[in-house]
Amino acid sequence: MKFFFLSFFFFYLFTISFISCQSNTEKSTQFQDSLKALNSSDSSILIYVDGLEKLKASLDLQESPVYTKGDYSFFTTLLKKDSLPVIYTEYGDAGNYGFNEKIYYLDHGELVFYVEKTKQASSATKPSYLFKESRIYFRNNIFLKAEERLANTAKQLIQLPFALVDEALIEKNKQTDLERLDETIAGVGDFNLTFDRIDSQSVNKQYLVMVSAGAYQSAYLIKKADSLLSKIRENPFAYKGKKLKVKYLKQGTKMTYISAELGAF
Repeated sequence: MKFFFLSFFFFYLFTISFISCQSNTEKSTQFQDSLKALNSSDSSILIYVDGLEKLKASLDLQESPVYTKGDYSFFTTLLKKDSLPVIYTEYGDAGNYGFNEKIYYLDHGELVFYVEKTKQASSATKPSYLFKESRIYFRNNIFLKAEERLANTAKQLIQLPFALVDEALIEKNKQTDLERLDETIAGVGDFNLTFDRIDSQSVNKQYLVMVSAGAYQSAYLIKKADSLLSKIRENPFAYKGKKLKVKYLKQGTKMTYISAELGAF
């Protein structure tokens, strides 16, 4: 009887210990996968972001066409994990004036980290540029801190440490950008593209040009025309303002036409 009691007692202790360890392991895994914790810090945010970066290849990708307005062209990508947005990226190119890349990291719909990398022309007389990387941390959708680094070359930039930036100098309302980014991917609002023209820059260089009410346009290089493009060429005014669902190949901020379908999508 005594032996049975001791055996039961030790089994009980082992069970409690195992359950406790398993619970702690699950909590640790959950925290690594999510920042829904009141004590999230800049270091835990960076760990979370690094984890998302490693998962990029396995995440669901959505992408906008390339939009152009004046000298500036940009496109947006959205990565989802378990049907939830986790990374928005906007890449913009202004030619000789430089470029910028904005990355938004989310956790359960809340912005937790924002990164902006820019290359800006610092002289109009010679090709001289300033490289800058800014980072903003958020906790529970509220600004936590901001930091940045600057250099004359991209190589120098990555070798420098980040320095804290005065909160008063920061535009902190980055959450408001997310609605516009969704619109660029869905092609709605100011980004609702319709057919405008076929632009012939030369005999061998023609573009299908789409425009939006927000004065954005998207241009697709035509390497091989299909039956729809042939019909459009015959009577372009009959198609002006029509919706086209365009399939394309994108390289950087350039797009090459593959095919298109006519109608509302």
